[in-house]
Amino acid sequence: MQQKETVKPKRLDVFSREVMDELLIYDERTHLGHCLNWTAAAVWRACDGERTIADITRHLQAQVNPDIDEQTVRITLSKLKSAGLLLDENIPAEGETLSRREVMRRIGTITALALPVVTTMLMPTPARAASCFPPLHACNANTQCCSGRCGVNLLCL
Repeated sequence: MQQKETVKPKRLDVFSREVMDELLIYDERTHLGHCLNWTAAAVWRACDGERTIADITRHLQAQVNPDIDEQTVRITLSKLKSAGLLLDENIPAEGETLSRREVMRRIGTITALALPVVTTMLMPTPARAASCFPPLHACNANTQCCSGRCGVNLLCL
C-alpha cells in the first residue's frame, strides 16, 4: 500500500481542447480520441507528475468539488490508465479499485455527477480522412465513402 501512496501520475503529452463541460483529447501516436467529463478532465489536468494521489484529491476538493474523495480519484486514474492517457504504470488497475456501483452506494446518487467518464474512439489518420468521398458524392464501392456506405444510386450515404 505504501507504493500506491507515493504514486505521482503524469499525463501523456497530447492535443486537447475544451468543449463545453468536456475535454476532448487526441493522441496522434495511436490515432485515438478521448472524451473526458469534467471530473475525469480535472483529474487528468492535475496529473502533473509532481502531485501524489492524495495531493490530487486535496487539490480537486479545494478547486473543483469538495465531495470528490480519494476513491473517486483512484477510479478516474485507473480509467485514464486504461485509455492510455497516463505515463505511470504504478496506478492500480480497474479491478483493484472499487467499482462505480460500490462508489455510488457509498456517496449516494446526489454526487453521481462527480463520477468519472472516459470515452475512447478510433480516429482516422489525416490521410485516411481526406481520402474518402463525402455524403452524396458519386461512388463505385463502400470503401470510397467516408461513411463506408455506397448507396443504391451510387452516391455516398
